Formats: sequence, structure tokens, C-alpha cells
Amino acid sequence: MAQKLRIIPLGGLGEIGKNMTVYEYGRNMIVVDCGVMFPDNSMYGIDLVLPDYNYVVQNQDRLRGILLTHGHMDHIAALPYLLREIEAPIYGTPLTLGLVERQLTEKNVLDRADLHVIDKSKTLHFGPFQVTPFSVAHSIPDSVGFVIKTPVGTIVHTGDYKLDETPAGGRTTDLATLKALTKDGVLAMVGDSTNADKPGRTRTERVVGETMDRLLSEAEGQRVIIATFSSLLARLQEIMHLAHKHGRKVALTGRSLIENVKLASELGYLDVPEGLLVDVNARVPKGKMLILSTGSQGEPRSALNQMANDQHPHVKVGQGDLIIISGGTIPGNEETVSQMLNKLFERGANVIYGSMDTVHVSGHGSRDELRTMLETVQPKFFIPAHGEARHLYLHRQLAEATGMKSENVFVLKNGAQWVTDGTTANADEALAVDDVFVDGRLVGEIGEIVMRDRQRLSQDGFIVALIPIDSKRRLVGEPQIVSRGFVHMNEADELLAACREEIKHQYKRGANNVKRALEDFFYRETLSRPVILPQFIQV
Repeated sequence: MAQKLRIIPLGGLGEIGKNMTVYEYGRNMIVVDCGVMFPDNSMYGIDLVLPDYNYVVQNQDRLRGILLTHGHMDHIAALPYLLREIEAPIYGTPLTLGLVERQLTEKNVLDRADLHVIDKSKTLHFGPFQVTPFSVAHSIPDSVGFVIKTPVGTIVHTGDYKLDETPAGGRTTDLATLKALTKDGVLAMVGDSTNADKPGRTRTERVVGETMDRLLSEAEGQRVIIATFSSLLARLQEIMHLAHKHGRKVALTGRSLIENVKLASELGYLDVPEGLLVDVNARVPKGKMLILSTGSQGEPRSALNQMANDQHPHVKVGQGDLIIISGGTIPGNEETVSQMLNKLFERGANVIYGSMDTVHVSGHGSRDELRTMLETVQPKFFIPAHGEARHLYLHRQLAEATGMKSENVFVLKNGAQWVTDGTTANADEALAVDDVFVDGRLVGEIGEIVMRDRQRLSQDGFIVALIPIDSKRRLVGEPQIVSRGFVHMNEADELLAACREEIKHQYKRGANNVKRALEDFFYRETLSRPVILPQFIQV
């Protein structure tokens, strides 16, 4: 029986983040990207969310290589965790691998990595897979998509892209090379859906530079603080050139920003004018200083959030400061960013953000660009990827509007197995995959039950009932009640006294489920459901 190609997304579908896709043919497997997702406000205590890569670990004897499209965290930052369990060659462009090397070094797994620099003019061979990269414009330099030739047909994996004709850094999406590589037809395309709900085209990065130039010319005498993503190297380059043009010195604050600027400068991706960079404590007049900072997403430990809370060790924000938030708010971060903005305004700063001016543009193409990609590639089958559910379905509608048959467009979920023999395709039985939570040094040990408990604790608090019993499990004293996050002990004497009576009543009745009885009691009395923890103490 002829072999079939399987495409198995382990992350990145129905969500923004933890992108990871398996391509499998016979006993050969390659993986494209291995990223994380950042927790939303409901994920209490969680640092990162990883894709469920257990399938790759179980089948690592088939794994021929891991290919990376670019260096954003949602595409590379799960690698240190995966490499604790497997060894595999990793392929990426020079900047991407530089960022990967730093991630692996921080997690002490660099010795397990076998890193290979991609030459964009050459095809990589992995058993039955022939993989050729093509350049794409994105919000980080050195981004690529892949043309993957298999025995049953050619697959285009777009990676993250936009069709920006004047991108900062000068690298456009190379549709000419993509067309040449796919001149014999494309079986399927796995395509970026992030902005499938945005009409028209994504604005060019050049307009951000024009806006920054105007704002700096209007900010004479003011200290300027610009917060952006530390990976937006082309934008950092433009800001540095504009600072030099307007006679300002540039100081960096935020560990990831300092490290990325150092790495990009060493690799030749940043051209920093001599004498431009100064220490954040340098004696420079405020009107001649521009501070580049992390924290556009309001991250608790970021430099800008520390400024907002008056906790930054070196920068005190106040009257006369102009703060520019040059980064779109990631879905789920809206509340955190709003709180930070309010605090910055309260400190007297003038803050420009969001729709107030064109200080940020997306690195992903909008609907017209997605349509152009579909019309350029003309795949027989299409799998929308990299987006929440609405983005995937809107991308499907767009594909159908270009003439694709609805039965040839597959909106999948993480763990789905898309199977094709080159003529027909179908979704096979899905793998069981779950989010893998990272909490400090705990990886995968925090499950759904613990997360539900944490959510309940955040909403209703908890009660510990200390119940003294003798060796025959008879009640021999007065139960003690400890409450946290539910009611203040000094203000709920009657309720807690009634709780103690309920415990004694249930014990007299011979009830053996004190936990359930107390859950019913507190809901009856308060309409709340605190977490109940009965503790029997033998005295």
C-alpha cells in the first residue's frame, strides 16, 4: 500500500502561540517551529504554555530535523524544554539560531543542540522531504517560509508573513522565488491566518518610521521613552537612526532588549552609530535622551511596568516625559496594558499608544495579502494556521472566495492528523493533546484539575477545617476554622460558629463526607463555593 503524508499541528491552531507542526511520511518526520504561548489572566501562577510534544518524543527515532521559520518566542522558545527529552538537528537562519542559542544557554541545554545555519539558496534533504526556504517580510529579520517537497506532492508552509513592499530592513516576501519553486503545482498550503479579520493590506513599516520622525521633532526638550518588542530589530534600527538624526543619545533598559541588541549588532543585523548608546544613568540632558525599553505588553517585571509603578532602579517617570508604546497589544493582555497606561498618565507622562498615532504596524498580512498568497500558490488543499478559531474560519471563507472548493479547505484543531495520498485528503483520528504548563521548575506537572482549583481559589478563596478526633475517630474537641480569601475571620463570627456546629452535627449523624457537607453549607449560607480542605487531627 502506498505511503501517505501526515500533517499534524501540535500547537498554533485556535490560538496565538505555541506553533509546532509535524510532517510525517512513512518512518520519517520533520518538525516546523517549536514555540510557546504566554499565559492569559486566568492561568494563575503559570509562566509559559508549551505545545504537547509527547508524540515527537515517542517517535524521536523518526525525527530527521527541526526547522525554524523565525526567531519569535512563539516559534522557538519551547525548544529548551523539548531538548531535555530528545536530541535532534535544528535548522534556521543566522539570527534565528543566534536567538535559539541564547534560549538554550539560559536553560543549560546548549550541549544537547545540533545547530545548522540555513542557506536560502540551497535545498535541505531529510529522507523523503526536500525543504527549500524562501524569504518573507515579517517583524523580525531573517524570517522564512518553506517549500516542502514530498513523494505525494509539494507543501507550502508560509510561516508568519506580510507583503510589505517597503519593510524596515529591506527584505520583502519573495513571491517570485516561491512561484519558481512551485511551478509544478502545490498539493497543500499551511498558511498564516493571524489577520484574516483585517480588511485591505497591513500598513508598511515605513509609516512607523515617518511617525517616529515627526514625534521626535515635536518632542524638543522632552525625554522620550519608547517601549517595543525586543525582537523588532528593524524598528529598533530605525529608532536608533532617528535618534542620531535628532541629536539624541540612546539608553537601553530591559534584559531581553539589551541582549538582542548586542546579538544583532554582533551578527551584523544592527548598525549602531558610534557613540550613540549610553548607560541609562549617563548624565545626558533630558531633551537629548531617548530610552528604549521593554514592556509594551505590561509584563509585570518589564522595565516600563517598573517605571509605571515607580520601582525602576534608574528611571523615574514624571512631568514632561513622552512615552511611546510601539507594539500592538497581544490578545489577553488588554487589561494589564490598560493598568500600566493609567499609572503612567497618573505620573504626569504624555503617553502615545494604540490608535492615537501610527506607532506600530502588524507583522502579519491582512485579507488582501492573504488572498494574494492563495492566488500565487494556488494549492489544491488548504489548512489555515496560526490564529484563533475566528481567524481560521475567516481564512477558509477567503480561500473559498478565491475559488477553492469548500471540501478542500480544512479547519483543524491541535492534534488533528491531516492525511493525503496526493489525490485525496481527510482528517484522521486526532491525537490527544493538552496544554503543557510551566510553573517555575515544574513542567507538565500542573494539570487541568490544579488550574481549576487555582481559578476557584482566586474567585471564592478557601477554608481549612481542623477537626480534632481520637484514635477511634470520635470528635473530641471544638473544630477550628481557618479562612483565606473568603471572609475575614474577625467579621464572620456567626458564620464560622455555624460552620463549627455543622461539622459537629454531621459527625453526630455519622456523616463521612465532611467536605461535601461544608460545601453545601457555605453555598446555602453565602451562595459562594470556597475550596474546602478538612484536616483530621488525632489528639
